Amino acid sequence: MDREIALRIDGMLMGVQGNLDGIAHYMKNNLSDEEYSNLVTLIGSSMAALFDVSQSLYAMFPDIVPAELRPPFPPGK
Repeated sequence: MDREIALRIDGMLMGVQGNLDGIAHYMKNNLSDEEYSNLVTLIGSSMAALFDVSQSLYAMFPDIVPAELRPPFPPGK
């Protein structure tokens, strides 16, 4: 895999994560607490799996890690 393909896949994964987040919010606002709690765990598991895929891409191409996910520099740097 080359860097551009990894970057494209990561962008697509971010889109899916955003959609899953929207689904979770929609469910929270439209389902009973019991219905929501039964389903939101599955949404969370899906998001975690997508995160794992992104982490694999970041391990191969550290320069594609989004700035907001990079650790802050130690003081003095």
